[in-house]
Amino acid sequence: MDTVRTIRVEREDEIGKIILSSPETLNVLGTPSLSALQAALADLGEDRRIRVVIITGIRHFCAGADIREMKDKKQEEAAAFARLGHQICDTIENMEQPVLAAVCGYCLGGGCEVALACDIRLASEDSKFGQPEVNLGLIPGFGGTQRLTSLVGIARAKELIFTGRIFGAAEAASMGLVSSVVKNDELLHKADEMAALLVQKSPLALGAAKNLINESREMKRGLEIEIASFSKCFATDDHAEGIKAFLEKRPPRFKGR
Repeated sequence: MDTVRTIRVEREDEIGKIILSSPETLNVLGTPSLSALQAALADLGEDRRIRVVIITGIRHFCAGADIREMKDKKQEEAAAFARLGHQICDTIENMEQPVLAAVCGYCLGGGCEVALACDIRLASEDSKFGQPEVNLGLIPGFGGTQRLTSLVGIARAKELIFTGRIFGAAEAASMGLVSSVVKNDELLHKADEMAALLVQKSPLALGAAKNLINESREMKRGLEIEIASFSKCFATDDHAEGIKAFLEKRPPRFKGR
């Protein structure tokens, strides 16, 4: 897949934008596009002119990791894949600039986990969220078990991860997953407005506040354990059945082995 086409970076004064640009695939993330996303984040993070970063997608934010790529991965390869996703989410969380997610369309699986790592999430009315990995015999692998729990609480996170259900923007707002819901055609305008407001603040103060808020959460050990647990799923029959069922467009028949 052409990573130049799948990830686009734009700069407008002090605002940097990362746009996932392969709507024909629902902006799914495979290794090439993950690597391009990591490079885009590093590029903007090191640009001292950029004070705020917006991540968004064309028609959809991101429908998750590339399942066709994942279907043949061995356990060690799955661990490396998860670690790359973790590095991206850690970069978003730890970069000095505030990072806004402007979410439209599908925001599922690994895509939802990228949004969870952002500092502020805005959603269009048509957006759909979820961590549906359980339907593939998997768990969230890019930090979702930890960041979703931190945002919505233990009970709600368990319900969402255990069921894998997909839910809309209004429910996402009601549980505190997104800051606000806006009309579909106003999403980028509202994201630009929010970014312009943050640009007026002291970057030193924003960076310090972001770092201190993140320090209040102890999740490093949980994130590392998630990578190991995610990769172990790839050695199970249930995962093989989940992928096969997804590709065959039928319900999976899990047997617990």
